[in-house]
Amino acid sequence: MTGKAARWIFWIGTLSSAVIFLWMTYDFHRQTPTFAHTDRLTADVIAGKKVWHRYNCNDCHTILGFGGYYAPDMTKAFYRLGPNNIATIVMHPEAVYKNSFRKMPQLGVTQPEIAQLNAFLKWVGEIDNRHWPPQDEKFVKAYYQRAASPQNLSKVDIVMGACGGCHSFQNLGRNVAGSFDDIAKRIAYDRATLIRYMLNPQSVKPGIAMPPQNVTPETAGIIADFILALKVPKEVRQ
Repeated sequence: MTGKAARWIFWIGTLSSAVIFLWMTYDFHRQTPTFAHTDRLTADVIAGKKVWHRYNCNDCHTILGFGGYYAPDMTKAFYRLGPNNIATIVMHPEAVYKNSFRKMPQLGVTQPEIAQLNAFLKWVGEIDNRHWPPQDEKFVKAYYQRAASPQNLSKVDIVMGACGGCHSFQNLGRNVAGSFDDIAKRIAYDRATLIRYMLNPQSVKPGIAMPPQNVTPETAGIIADFILALKVPKEVRQ
């Protein structure tokens, strides 16, 4: 190869790469309002982002690919946990994680800050980031279809979409508050009491760490039926 040919390859490659890079940078900024839904950046969302940084949540949690890997990814946490569960976990981690090897410190977050943090996490969860993280996509799907078209979801999808942030079932969800198989074995509640327990736990068991769940009475009924059905031996259910 001659020196002239090498220079042409160098300049063509460099200029082509620069043009592609500049175009991709321009296109990213052009589409950011659409992908990030910047029109939904309310005062509460902005305040919630400041709460996130004020308490150094990124030290343990990852969000949008940035942060630590000690604790769960929070990019889609609003769909995985729901606002009430997020509030309880952040304000009472010593109760939620008392039986877990993974601990969370008591940060002293206030109730107004929790509302702002939930607004921020909801906005983050709505960003079009090509379904990342993939393990939480089932919770996003269940969150929307539970209200719009529950007939397209299996009962397990409905239950884990509503409860999988804290409970587990056959290697699905997180076993922070117990698996549904174990819960079904030990509870003695009837269907109506189970529904009331999900919608207002304190009315059934005062002092319980579980918060009211963000589900409709109809969804609570589906979950109650699911749990009660687990009381039947597996070979009989099949």
